[in-house]
Amino acid sequence: MAGVLVIVSVVALGTAAAASQGSGEPVKPAAHAAPGADSAREQWQPPTVRSDGPEDPHPGEINTAYLISEVAPAQFRGYWYQSHVKGFSVTWVAPSGRDPYNGWDWIEIQDSNGKRVTWDWACGNANCGAYGSTLIDANLTKGAEYKALYYSDGGRVTKGTLQAEFEFWA
Repeated sequence: MAGVLVIVSVVALGTAAAASQGSGEPVKPAAHAAPGADSAREQWQPPTVRSDGPEDPHPGEINTAYLISEVAPAQFRGYWYQSHVKGFSVTWVAPSGRDPYNGWDWIEIQDSNGKRVTWDWACGNANCGAYGSTLIDANLTKGAEYKALYYSDGGRVTKGTLQAEFEFWA
């Protein structure tokens, strides 16, 4: 029987506004395709059937049934895959009983002009619950203002529905 040992650590360094983020040199963000675009994240495989999760009790209103509670600097260190990733951890809450993986939920980071900096799926596996934290790989400009946006029901043809937003400073 063969075994594989993987060590994963996530370190939150406090609030995004309080932590140092490198040299302070501005970095030109790369635009990534989001759900609804042809080149959506290649490695992610959407579920074949969506689950019948709870309905949104406040359709059309943001920050009600869904919430982004914190955005903080974070790191991921592993051995084989993405040996060192640094960025921001986005902590979110969805309605009880909702599965962000089956719902194709995703998180976008925008700059102060509303332009996408990067995005990633809220949950990359089938074992998600209604509360979690997503590591977004991004090297943001220190002191600049950004916004994290949580979308539900995204997909290959639609962007989804904006459910929550959270403003922060890198």
